Amino acid sequence: MTVATDVAQVAVTPVPCSKAGFELRFGNTGKTAVYADAFLEAGTPLTLSRKLVSSYLPPGYTLKVPIAVNAPRGTAPGDYSIQIKAGEQKVTLPVHVGEPPVDTTGNLARYTPVTASSEHLPNYPACGAVDGDRDSEHWAKTTGWNDSTKGNFPDWLQVTFDQPQTVGRVDLYTLNSRQYPAAGYGLKDWDVQAMVGGAWQTVAEVRGNVAGLTSSTFTPVAATAVRIRTLASNEGPTYSRVVELEVYGS
Repeated sequence: MTVATDVAQVAVTPVPCSKAGFELRFGNTGKTAVYADAFLEAGTPLTLSRKLVSSYLPPGYTLKVPIAVNAPRGTAPGDYSIQIKAGEQKVTLPVHVGEPPVDTTGNLARYTPVTASSEHLPNYPACGAVDGDRDSEHWAKTTGWNDSTKGNFPDWLQVTFDQPQTVGRVDLYTLNSRQYPAAGYGLKDWDVQAMVGGAWQTVAEVRGNVAGLTSSTFTPVAATAVRIRTLASNEGPTYSRVVELEVYGS
C-alpha cells in the first residue's frame, strides 16, 4: 500500500472559492486485490473536500483523487499541515497560508463570506458569485451561483461583513451569455435586502428585468449583511442564476 501526493506543498489564499488543492495517489503495490482506506486530517482551521478515501484496489493499481484545501477568512498566515494515513503508510503534506488579498475597487462583497439558500454543486457554488468574474461566457466553467431547488422560489444569496458597512448600491450580474441570454435565462424579479440593526430591510426591488447587469441604488444604510432574495426567472419556474454580486457604499 502506498500514499503520495502530486505536490511537495500546498499554497492557500483565504478567499471564497479558493482553487488550492492536491492530487492524492493511493496505490496497491501488492499482488492481491484489497479494499483499503486513506484517512486525511488537516490542521485547524483548514478544511478538506474529503477526509476519507475508500476504494477497491486491484494489484498494481493507483487511484488518483483530487483534494481541495480551503482556509476560511481570518485564517492567520503561516505554515500548517495535512496528515494522510493508509495502513502503515503516513504522509505529512505542508500547507502555507498566505496573506489575504485586499480589494481596491470598493466592492464590499469581494473576499467576503457568502452563503445561499442552496447550491447546485459542484459547478455552481455560492462563492462563484463573489469571485470577481463577471463574464457570463464562463458560466458553469469557473464562475456563478445556481440554486439547487428547481422551480422553488424564493431563493437567496447573502454576503456577511465582519463589521457594519455603509451600503448604498448593489450590482447584480445575472446569466447573460450568447447561448443563454438574460431575457431567456436570467433573473427576472428580486429584492435587495440589508441586515440593519439585526433585522432585514428591503432597500430595493427589481421587477421584469431582462438585462445582464442591474444596478440598484438606495439611501445608504449601515448593514452587517446584504442578500438578494430571488423571486422569478425569465425561464419560468426553474433556477436562480447569479454570475456576480457586487456591493458598494454608493
